Amino acid sequence: MRILQLIDTLDPGGAERMAVNMANTFHEIQIPNCLVVSRSQGQLGSLIIDQNSVSILGKKNTLDIKAFLKLRTIVQKFRPDIIHAHSTSIYWAIGLKFIFTGAKLIWHDHLGISEDVIKNNPRHELKWMAPWIDLVITANESTAAFWVDQKFKSADKIQYLANFPYLKVKKKVKSDVFTFLHLANFRSEKGQKTLILASKRLSDTGLKFKARLVGKKVDIDWWEACSQMIPELGLATHVFLEEARADVDQLMAEVDAGLVASDREGLPVALLEYGLAGLPVISTNVGQCPTVLEKGKYGELVNPGDAIGLADAMEKLMANSQTAKESGQRFQTHIHESYGASFFIEKYSDILERNFHLKLN
Repeated sequence: MRILQLIDTLDPGGAERMAVNMANTFHEIQIPNCLVVSRSQGQLGSLIIDQNSVSILGKKNTLDIKAFLKLRTIVQKFRPDIIHAHSTSIYWAIGLKFIFTGAKLIWHDHLGISEDVIKNNPRHELKWMAPWIDLVITANESTAAFWVDQKFKSADKIQYLANFPYLKVKKKVKSDVFTFLHLANFRSEKGQKTLILASKRLSDTGLKFKARLVGKKVDIDWWEACSQMIPELGLATHVFLEEARADVDQLMAEVDAGLVASDREGLPVALLEYGLAGLPVISTNVGQCPTVLEKGKYGELVNPGDAIGLADAMEKLMANSQTAKESGQRFQTHIHESYGASFFIEKYSDILERNFHLKLN
């Protein structure tokens, strides 16, 4: 079994982290694999264990013939059984399918589905590509249900497969005040403004805390709006916006709790990483988050956009530090058992065998 992954960049993001996690896991279980990055390596590239397995195309635009020919050469040499295309890399993967008809093409759709997404990004152009896609994997059940409803492929060719974290847990660094981490790129659907408003409510009670919002500035206007809110609300000593960073393991060691404040989600890798790090968590009730947390058994759930509810949940964690610590430990065990790398590989292997009669070996 030989697997070639294709992704646009390795800038910090959920799909990108999954591509890296998969590459490292395949390497560890000795599955020949190749990770092809269309545009730029980004910060996450340094996390790949086997750097020789990574190829950068330097793609400049959709019609960059030179980059596509380089991709074709890589595929010819590697001879993959599976081409695993993440998100928008499916477009070039379809081009590969015309040339390398023997390889099975998997499209890994990481997008969380909502009414706004369907309205603003209906992706009608994908329907003509469906015959050349052998299997669709989605990061959440609602997206799988959406594609089944759209009759994109037959239901048995659309599979939900949970994301998984890959994190080397570091020793906890003692913080001076209770510190929350919100790990998500700066985009409107990620809920940073809700978190800032919740922080204002906490600040008004006189509580001492920090909220670190870490992520890539994907939407500059959104980032600037969030940045302006902090001094306007008098939160300069409480809320900190930070650039994305690759050393997530170190970041997790520096905080006391993890937050997901999104308005919509698939299955955020950050939530799973919080679990591996043993952090107590608060999450909005979106995507697969309530499933991961088993409807509140392993963490607090609040409604998206509810700054008051989020503030109350944050205050509850701060007021019961021992209970919060125990909750984080239970969540850690749950993630290891139900969302770890071995669980992902078992499910992925089963999908390949059932659909293509191929075995990971």
